[in-house]
Amino acid sequence: MRQETVNGCTVIRASEQADPTRLGPAESEGAYVALVGVFPPGEPGPPPHTHPTTDEAFYLASGEATFLLGDRELTMKSGSLVFVPRGVVHTVWNSGSDPVHGVILISPGDREHVVVPVESA
Repeated sequence: MRQETVNGCTVIRASEQADPTRLGPAESEGAYVALVGVFPPGEPGPPPHTHPTTDEAFYLASGEATFLLGDRELTMKSGSLVFVPRGVVHTVWNSGSDPVHGVILISPGDREHVVVPVESA
């Protein structure tokens, strides 16, 4: 992603770079962190986990991803939003044949985003 500032506003242009672009927490005064990126097909997601002090929201701009939320799997398509409150066991992976373009919002952004692995969902 290519990030720039225009008249005090942060602009992140579309890109196919593997590493996501990070926005925040400084730009949002600690309210949130945004990760903007491309997630390729065929890569496994992280093991099921929780976050004790932060919430996550996943927006899929394009592509298809499968979420494990507790004991339930949901396949979501472009235009979908999934909000995961702190403490909920979850994981996500690109389950389609195309890259997923999306945004992950982490809130609050001024807290450490702790990942606590779980044995099983």
